[in-house]
Amino acid sequence: MKKILWIVNTIFPYPAKELGMKKTFFGGWLNSLSDTLRKSEDFKLAIAAVYNGKDLKKMDDGQVIYYLLPGAPALKYDKKLERYWKDINEEFKPDLVHINGTEYAHGLAFIKACPDATTITSIQGLVSVYANVYYANIPVKDIIKNITFRDIIKNDSIIQARKKFIKRGKNEIEILKKTNAITGRTIWDYSNVQAINPNVKFYWSNRILREEFYQSKKWDISNIERHSIFCSQAGYPIKGLHYMIEAVNILKKEYLDIKVYVAGQNITKSDTIKEKMKISGYGKYIKGLIRKYNLEENIIFTGILNAQGMVDKLLRSNVFVQTSAIENSPNSLGEAMMLGVPCIASYVGGTCDMLEHKKEGFLYTYTEPAILAEYIKRIFEDDELCMKFSNNAINKANITHNKERITQETMDMYNDILNKE
Repeated sequence: MKKILWIVNTIFPYPAKELGMKKTFFGGWLNSLSDTLRKSEDFKLAIAAVYNGKDLKKMDDGQVIYYLLPGAPALKYDKKLERYWKDINEEFKPDLVHINGTEYAHGLAFIKACPDATTITSIQGLVSVYANVYYANIPVKDIIKNITFRDIIKNDSIIQARKKFIKRGKNEIEILKKTNAITGRTIWDYSNVQAINPNVKFYWSNRILREEFYQSKKWDISNIERHSIFCSQAGYPIKGLHYMIEAVNILKKEYLDIKVYVAGQNITKSDTIKEKMKISGYGKYIKGLIRKYNLEENIIFTGILNAQGMVDKLLRSNVFVQTSAIENSPNSLGEAMMLGVPCIASYVGGTCDMLEHKKEGFLYTYTEPAILAEYIKRIFEDDELCMKFSNNAINKANITHNKERITQETMDMYNDILNKE
C-alpha cells in the first residue's frame, strides 16, 4: 500500500470537529475526492493543513490520518513550518506528496524542508496571474476614494491586497519550478504552467463536486423565481460584482422585479458604527454603485451558504451568472451546470473548457455589461432556450465531473509518478 500525503489549505471536517472549530464550506471538492480515495486498498491517505494553534497535532479517523501544523496559512514564507514538515515526513514516510493549491506558502515550506520527497502540485488558481487583473478595471481614483478605516487598520486596501497577491505569486512560482509534477484541468492551467516550467510533467484531471450536487433533483423552469439571478461570490474585485450591477441597471428599466442573489456575507453592510469600521473598500465601492442606481431592493446578499443552501438557491434561480475577471475552472459554474441551471459566464481563464458558447450557455467579455444584460434578457424571455441550455449543461457536467473517472484518473496519476520514481 502506497502512502499519499495531501497538503491542503482548509481544515477537514473531522479534525475541525475534534477541535470544536466551525465547519468550513470551502474546499468541498477535496472532501469528495478524499471520500472516494479512502476506500482504496492501494493507497493510505494522510492530510495536512496549517491551523491557528501552538502545537503539532495528529488525529486518525480510522481511515485517514490528519496533521495540523501550528500557524496561520502563510501569505509569506514561514520558515518555522520546515521543522514540522520534517517531523511529519519522517513519521508518515509518504511515497508521494500532493500539494493541493499554490496560493499559500506552506506547500513551499514542505518542498524546502524535504527536498528528496516526490511531489505533485494541483493548480487551483494562480495568484501570480490573478494579480495582473486584481482591480478588475476599477479606476484607481475610485479605489483610493473608497479606502476605509478597516483597510487602513488591516493594511488591506484593494491596492495593498493586489501587492499581497504579487508577493504570494513569487512563492507560487517557486513551488511550480521545484515540484516534480503538476496537475490541472484546463488549457489555462496548462499554458500558464508551460510559461513557468515547460519541462515539468503535466497531468490532466478534473474535480469531483460536492455530493449534494450529484444527488439533487434537477432545475425545473416551473419552480423558479422569474427574473432572478444567482452569483456565487463577490468578496473582492476579481469576482466582478460591479459589472453585474451595471448590467442590472440596464435590465431594471424592463424588469422592475429583477433580483440578484449574491452568496456570502453582505460586504456593503454599514448601518452601525461597528459595521462602518469593518466595511472594506470594495464593499464601500459596491454600496456606492447600488445607491447610485437605486438597486437597494434588487441586490440581495444571502449570507454564507452550505452545499444544500447553494443547491436550493440555484434551483430557484432563473439564471446563474459568473462575472469574474479571471477564473481557472470554477466549481460554482460546474455545480450550476450539474443542476441544469441556465448559465452565463465570463470568457476568462479556463471557463471555455467547461461551457460551450450558445450550446450549454452564454460566454461574454467580462468588461461588457451591455452584452451581459442582453444575454440575461434572452434567458428571461426564452423558455425553450433555457431548456436547451439546461439539458446540454447537465450532459456536459456529468462528463466533466464524473466521480468514478476522476477517482481513477487520480489513482492512475499517482501510480504513474510512483512507477517512474
